[in-house]
Amino acid sequence: MTTALDPTPSRPADDDGAPHALARHIETAFIAYLEQSRRTATPHPDRVFASQWRECARQMWYDCTSPQYAAPFPPEVLAKFRYGSDRETAMIIDLTQTGRQATPPFRVLRQQQDCTLRDRRGRPALRGKIDGFIEYAETSLPFEIKNWSAYLTDRIETFADVLTNPYTKPGAYQILVYMIAFGREWGMLLLDRSGVPKFIPVALTDDHLDAVETFLARAESVLDHVEAGTQPAYIEDAATCRRCPYYGTVCNPPLLAAAPNILLDPDLERALERRETLKAAGKEYDALDKDIKGRLRGVEHAMIGAFEISGAWAKSSRVVLPPDLKRQYTVTDPRGRFTLDIERLPTTGGATHDREQEPPTKH
Repeated sequence: MTTALDPTPSRPADDDGAPHALARHIETAFIAYLEQSRRTATPHPDRVFASQWRECARQMWYDCTSPQYAAPFPPEVLAKFRYGSDRETAMIIDLTQTGRQATPPFRVLRQQQDCTLRDRRGRPALRGKIDGFIEYAETSLPFEIKNWSAYLTDRIETFADVLTNPYTKPGAYQILVYMIAFGREWGMLLLDRSGVPKFIPVALTDDHLDAVETFLARAESVLDHVEAGTQPAYIEDAATCRRCPYYGTVCNPPLLAAAPNILLDPDLERALERRETLKAAGKEYDALDKDIKGRLRGVEHAMIGAFEISGAWAKSSRVVLPPDLKRQYTVTDPRGRFTLDIERLPTTGGATHDREQEPPTKH
């Protein structure tokens, strides 16, 4: 007789179809649950959100007037938004508790406070909500929490790194807008990740002031186009267009690129897919390899942990020619060097697998 405590299965041991079917059923139900959280973005033609810095003014115009035409986020991205929202709430709680226990203590205040920067005509051109302020002694720093992919966060060490990546750059402009609006010379980015978050201080330099002035001027131009019923010009940058969620939906710029050849080679396609999965690991290996070998240059024999280091010097020869003689024997071949750039194409209307976006309800 089989009881509730009897571990003996009531079905044949080789019948493992039920668990797999259940797993697929749960996944389908979870995706349906995520789809319920999908919201259609609403136009906001009277302002630009502080989180919506764009290289292309035309994309900012679409953000203001026609956000509902952006390529829809797949369920995977909706899940990331949900996770990011939950983690932001958890980080605020943890940060508050940490501040109370710290010696000396600090406080987390003024969460989700409205922020506005006005243009030259007095319009509220840039608007948003700050995640909060950290008050410590006589210092009050505005902060923003970001839940970017681990691939991006792991490569950020300073605020300059945030400004140079096209996927994190809008977050950099966002915190700078808040710092200027609240009159703060310092701010902070809190980057969520597995383990201890990264805390990136942000100083308001002259270059940063110029950058926000450019953002504000661009927002003013967008609002002028909205009022006039016109659209900003296309940007002549194919890479920026391919990252745009409106590319291929309502925006079809005449990109200045020749039509590509279509290659039908399944083996090559599989090799490219495999290369894409190994790309991040390969870059990490190359960086570590270069760092380690730089530290160990000149070490001929050593032991460290389970590793034995062996090095040897060898002769190196090179020919040094006078500049005039070098020019005399220099030949230029217009097809002597070939460079190759491989980039994964957008999956749905310009939304790449590592595209970073703010959740629709957070500005």
